[in-house]
Amino acid sequence: MSFAQKSQARLKNMSLAITRFWFSILFFLATTGTVMFAIETETDLGKEILTLLIAGLLGIAVRLISERLFNRPFQVPLLLYANVLLFSVGYYLYLYYTDFYLYLTGVRSAILVFVICLSIIWIPSIKRDEFAFSRSFMVFFKAIFVAFLFSLVLMLGLFAIVGAYSFLIQAIDYNIYAHIGAFTWFGFFTLYFLSLIPHFPKDYSLADENYLRSASVPKFLEILLSYIVIPIIIAYTLILLLYIVQNITGDFWNNSLLEPLLVSYVVAGWFTLFLIDTLENKTVRVFKKLFPPLLFIVTGLQGASSFIKYQQLGITDGRYFILLFVIFSTLSSLLYLFWHRKMAWIPGLLIILSIISILPYIDAVSIGTYSQTQQLEATLTRNNMLENNKIQPNTKLSKADKRRIVESYNYLQKVDELEKLPYFDTNYLSSRDFAQVFGFERYSLDEVTPNEGRQQPKNVYIDMDQEDSLQLDVSNANLFIPFSVYDGKILQANDTNELTVTYQNQEYQLVWEEDAEKQLRVVLKDQETTLASYDLRFLREIEKLNVSNESVMLPPEDLTFSEEFDNVTLTLYVTRLFVEEKRNIDGDFYLLLSFNN
Repeated sequence: MSFAQKSQARLKNMSLAITRFWFSILFFLATTGTVMFAIETETDLGKEILTLLIAGLLGIAVRLISERLFNRPFQVPLLLYANVLLFSVGYYLYLYYTDFYLYLTGVRSAILVFVICLSIIWIPSIKRDEFAFSRSFMVFFKAIFVAFLFSLVLMLGLFAIVGAYSFLIQAIDYNIYAHIGAFTWFGFFTLYFLSLIPHFPKDYSLADENYLRSASVPKFLEILLSYIVIPIIIAYTLILLLYIVQNITGDFWNNSLLEPLLVSYVVAGWFTLFLIDTLENKTVRVFKKLFPPLLFIVTGLQGASSFIKYQQLGITDGRYFILLFVIFSTLSSLLYLFWHRKMAWIPGLLIILSIISILPYIDAVSIGTYSQTQQLEATLTRNNMLENNKIQPNTKLSKADKRRIVESYNYLQKVDELEKLPYFDTNYLSSRDFAQVFGFERYSLDEVTPNEGRQQPKNVYIDMDQEDSLQLDVSNANLFIPFSVYDGKILQANDTNELTVTYQNQEYQLVWEEDAEKQLRVVLKDQETTLASYDLRFLREIEKLNVSNESVMLPPEDLTFSEEFDNVTLTLYVTRLFVEEKRNIDGDFYLLLSFNN
């Protein structure tokens, strides 16, 4: 087939996709326009964009349902499309009356989009043979990959054209690049992707050439999966089992090391299983026999470990999802081993568990919030730290109770629920405030794990509180010098440590002398003598070093320092400071010089 014929066939498929998925195309075009409008007006339209995307995805699901289950696919979807509109309007109202950037809202929206996308892949396999879902999975996998590749090339090409025009002929507003991105990913990508989705036959024996080609595994992918991906997954599984065996009587039961790896491991494993399900070679057959029982063993042991962790530190949304993945992995492994013909139930099981995780009152965030609130209150009450809805600091807490308090505090802060508790009036405590409220340092429990090799350098960020205006008393000042320091050098002095200033035709040198371990001072010199040498090592002790990267806000009076010398008085205002052990400090300063007459 010539290039012209291929192009004509592709354009025909795109036009057919417009008539076939007209409902979704309308919403994806509306999404593209909304994104462009938001870019141009710098308006936050996140709620509108998400709602339009959800309506477009639901439109794809409705079309596939009608083709799969009904004999007259044109009439039935009208009612289903109406329900999609009602659901989309309802979800928009939910987003409108809640904080769109609330943690709970973000989790629910992400899971909802995941459920819709998984349903789109699952629908064509309903009431079909045992390989139906694997073939459907392959169709969508190839369609997404090809559409992504074409869209990426298109976007980079348009970027190159616009960039060349802007550089060589006439400058163009940089917003054009954002508009190109919106057009590419919300417009072209969705249309091209839909044009690659074939009609799914109700019986595999009736499949046309287009479907067979789309559902087949390319030779390149078959080699990649059989001889690279599968050996890597098996080796990875054996490493996990080896770790478990070595630590089965020790730290394994109290160590959550596997938890962040479990989700990616399960996803990668099932992803591979679905892609190779229709293949037949020795490597594939071995993997099909080995992986499900190995996965069953790993997830079973990890489930027991996670359960112990839940009892010690309560439930969080992350542990809630780990529990669901343990359930999913266990049941899906059994299905694959003993009821392979029911393999299409596996994505259905994942959809059901995902829906449960976002239902009100039993969703992951709500359960996590309730668990951590109860744990915090129980720990404070047990240690006599609650009195008239006020927390009384306690310096004699056990290490276990300190860890429970920190765990609950971190989680409740993350989900924006901390300030809703009667004994908190804010959702954020600095390191200093945390120590004053609870009686111990928030990061005092941080330890080096065997796999970290060495402890991270301790550091602290300090910023001047912007709510308190900085009052500069310049009534007696002769020179006002703003300067910044980075890695022992003054930025305004072209990255040297010596800045030259002039006062009454007299030149002075302001020198920043710093050694990460021994000294830190600012020196003022004239052409003959040293007028002042101000020891600034106290800057490293304004706030106690910790291992976090949070910013500590201090009032201006805590960041104002003065020292009087024989010939001059130096007043230093610190507006930003970063201190890390065994490293030169970084910061922004104002320096007032008052010469003594």
